[in-house]
Amino acid sequence: MAEFVFIKDVSQLAPYPLFSRLNEEQLRKFYSICREETFLPGATLHQQGEPADHVFIILQGQVAEELVVGGRVLSPLKPLSAGDVTGCSALFPPNVHTCTARAITEVNSLVVDASKMRKLFDEDCEIARSFYRHVIGALHHRMRSLELIGAQKPSEN
Repeated sequence: MAEFVFIKDVSQLAPYPLFSRLNEEQLRKFYSICREETFLPGATLHQQGEPADHVFIILQGQVAEELVVGGRVLSPLKPLSAGDVTGCSALFPPNVHTCTARAITEVNSLVVDASKMRKLFDEDCEIARSFYRHVIGALHHRMRSLELIGAQKPSEN
């Protein structure tokens, strides 16, 4: 079982790339709308097709995202880990999860109420910009990885 370091001071968030551009006051504002939650291996953080009202920021552990399309379960190339975000569907209408996220290992995460997050983003555009820049960059990287894998020809025996 992993030993978790729970956030005792907002400065502990600064090393995570998602928070690296925020000052202490902004970190405090962001952390004030979060709660820490631990998920055991196999636990579901969110379910595809269910209402999305929270965003999950992984502090420790690994999470797999699964997408069901035409009855087939599709998984991304690599699990999400510390600093990654899942549940961003909560920030965009129709606010429904587009995939299922499950803990592979024990996971410590920040769970953020999406309505409070949207309000904070309206009040502090620098926090919003930092968050969206990080998330869009991560999504771009993941999509690019999928393109590269798809472009590879299968080996012939």
